[in-house]
Amino acid sequence: MTEPDVTMKELMDVLPPRIWYLTSNGQDMWCKRPYGFLFSTGPSAESFALAMGNGEELFAVGLDVGNLMNDQMLAGLRDSAVTRLFLDPAIDPTSGDVFGKILRLAPLT
Repeated sequence: MTEPDVTMKELMDVLPPRIWYLTSNGQDMWCKRPYGFLFSTGPSAESFALAMGNGEELFAVGLDVGNLMNDQMLAGLRDSAVTRLFLDPAIDPTSGDVFGKILRLAPLT
């Protein structure tokens, strides 16, 4: 079953007041196209990065959701071929698959 597209308002309604993302340079969100990853806490973001085991030195950056989520940021994600955002993803220890709530970005209209 395909998740319905989420608009900016719906995205803001579902995200916590402070959101964390992974980065290697302190600014750009680390993504694994077509997925981006958002977290409710910094420790959960950094635990996820360690579990991914991809060899990159990633760390968590937290911002108030209103400072992170805006039309420009979502346009940048879309331009980078990121069409889905995991919210508080986890990694299945047996299969290594990432799972969790996925928000599908609505296309620009």
